[in-house]
Amino acid sequence: MIPKETIDKIFDAVRIDEVVSDFLPLKKRGVNLLGLCPFHNEKTPSFTVSPAKGIFKCFGCGESGNSVHFVMKHENMTYPEALRYLAAKYGIEVVEEKQTDEDLQRQAEKDSLMNVVSFAQNYFHKTLLENEEGQAIGLQYFYERGISDHLIEKFQLGYSLESWDAMQRAAQENGYKKEQLLQSGLIVETEDHKIYDRFRGRVIFPIHNLTGRPIAFGGRILDSSKSKAKYVNSPESEIYHKSDVLYGIHLARTAIVKETNCYLVEGYTDVISMHGAGVENVVASSGTSLTTGQIKLLKRYTSLITILYDGDAAGLKAAFRGIDMIIEEGLNVRLVLFPEGEDPDSFARKNSSADLQKFLKENAKDFILFKSELLSQEAGNDPLKKAAMIKDIVGTIALVPENINRLLFVRQASEIVNIEEQILINEVNKIRRGKFFKGTTTEETASFTPPTPKQSQQPELIKDNRNAHEREIVRVLLNYAGLEFHPGLSKIPSMNQLDLEVKYPVAHFIVGSMTEDDIKIVTDKNLEQIFNEFKEALSQENIPTEQYFTNHVDESIRQTAIDLITSPFDLHKWDNDKIGIEVNKEDSPMVLSRLVVAAVLSLKMKVVDLLLNDIKERLKIESEPQQVSEIQKNYIILVTVRNKISSELGRVVIP
Repeated sequence: MIPKETIDKIFDAVRIDEVVSDFLPLKKRGVNLLGLCPFHNEKTPSFTVSPAKGIFKCFGCGESGNSVHFVMKHENMTYPEALRYLAAKYGIEVVEEKQTDEDLQRQAEKDSLMNVVSFAQNYFHKTLLENEEGQAIGLQYFYERGISDHLIEKFQLGYSLESWDAMQRAAQENGYKKEQLLQSGLIVETEDHKIYDRFRGRVIFPIHNLTGRPIAFGGRILDSSKSKAKYVNSPESEIYHKSDVLYGIHLARTAIVKETNCYLVEGYTDVISMHGAGVENVVASSGTSLTTGQIKLLKRYTSLITILYDGDAAGLKAAFRGIDMIIEEGLNVRLVLFPEGEDPDSFARKNSSADLQKFLKENAKDFILFKSELLSQEAGNDPLKKAAMIKDIVGTIALVPENINRLLFVRQASEIVNIEEQILINEVNKIRRGKFFKGTTTEETASFTPPTPKQSQQPELIKDNRNAHEREIVRVLLNYAGLEFHPGLSKIPSMNQLDLEVKYPVAHFIVGSMTEDDIKIVTDKNLEQIFNEFKEALSQENIPTEQYFTNHVDESIRQTAIDLITSPFDLHKWDNDKIGIEVNKEDSPMVLSRLVVAAVLSLKMKVVDLLLNDIKERLKIESEPQQVSEIQKNYIILVTVRNKISSELGRVVIP
């Protein structure tokens, strides 16, 4: 048995575009990739790969899945065999073992830690917004830094009271034990067994995993005391390994894929302010040196990293080693230096979104060329410094995996440092030969046996057509559950009374609206299970991501989820200057608001229609006057409800 920790590492490491590209050519189409399906004969490409979602879907034959399932289908492998294949591809060691009682206990402890950290995030956030001390100190600090209410909600920022044990007491009152709080790092126990809240008197920056669940915290002190550390971070735990985590990655990954570029900054507020300026493809190393795990994480989404640096060129040399690590992983690196006295946070707050993006674009320099210029200026005509400079530059170029790219860098560097190109080539080759002869191993893959193509499986619609409305409800949940929206933007009358400053998570609105009217998913067991898992997760203050369902242990659930979140059409915002047409995506505020509210009302209207039909049938067979009168009263009430919903939906077509 392959341990769950190893499986998680494999899923974290794989990039579906890399996996699929090993077997068939793909061409970029918008944020997705397109190719000819290997599972059935076709002349027009309908096989779509989504790097952001980590899934593939053929709109011709219906095959779909994640990286593991692609390898299983394409190479006719079992699930464990596919996992081993991908582990070998990404250099992950697989040590299989039988799951013991201790393993089960460990998983239970991890789940327990996730729950207590989720509680703490909600507690800190609520303290910031509702507690007098939180508002006066924490909220005021964020406002002074130019962080809006929208950003506070988006990043779930919080505040921990100055009290020694306020958070601990709140957690224990909600059933969490001292051991859980210690393991998660939320409290600290001294040698003389005194216990105190780790983050007391600090503003809180929650750190999330890829799926958006909180796993750790960073806390910044607000007083000027030199006896206290400016920042305190959660210690390593079963759920938090800082070398594999980047701040803001859960919010940035879709934008990173779309922009084919990731901006890398140092601190929490750098990320938040960039988001405030409309730049979302940004993450932070949170003040630590960049690690191989973090680089591999970014490699899943882009081949280009642009580092935003706020120091002078001399100070940047200290970061050269970390940048070399990025290059060695096969990524391209660019560098943006901010004006003296500015950093990403301050610059983003002082400039408009357009000016910020223009500055980033115009000032991005390729790192190797920047390094060559910097070292060349420092070396001058000193022969010893020049020799050291050449050795340093050559060492970086030798890390570039692609031969053509290496040759281009050699050519450009030779012009900058005024050294013959062939000399640099010889030195680069010498370094690479030394690495090559350390030994490499290769593995042969199994021969390909094409699986039998299967027909596209469309959902069977029942006569009352309720299934279509339930599918739409679940589709909206899968795609947009974690997004926040203004119901009042939907143009539906009953929603107009809502405060437009208040946002509602899509999942909370849909599940809450259906639960309030006791409406259930009844036409399809897979749709029912997905909806119920959303409902259960919300009861524990968590919102499942689409990746949770596309990697679901139940194949039928996984298949249903992928079918609902993929589309054969890829909408873009068209170039107005060239075409004059702009297509608004579903996640734009106005469209999303209308989509969510209409989906809920449409299902409610279908339920009312079915009840009305049922009443009509009862009236045909009922003869007792009192019963007939009662049924007719119910009919009138339902007709009134139906007319109200129909009026609110306006021109929405109800099948």
